[in-house]
Amino acid sequence: MVFMNATVEIDKAGRIVVPKKVRDALGLNAGTQVELEVQEDAVVLRAKRQPKGLWNDRGLWVYDAGVPITTDEVQRWMDELRERRMRFVSGESLEP
Repeated sequence: MVFMNATVEIDKAGRIVVPKKVRDALGLNAGTQVELEVQEDAVVLRAKRQPKGLWNDRGLWVYDAGVPITTDEVQRWMDELRERRMRFVSGESLEP
């Protein structure tokens, strides 16, 4: 959880800028949808998260297991896939 106090200014168009430290900590990027909720005299912004599992993002199917993965894990998966394909191509295995 990010704990940060900041003062931001509303521009002429009614926009505010979420500080970079907060965006980075919460994984907010350009295009992230944000839900706005008014609670008495406060405004609560909440990132609208996609559901876990398989979902369609602008025509591309994406699977989110809900658990962040490291680049080492991705590299290991790619190496395993490459090895399986090489065995398949060389005739060692019937499974790609």
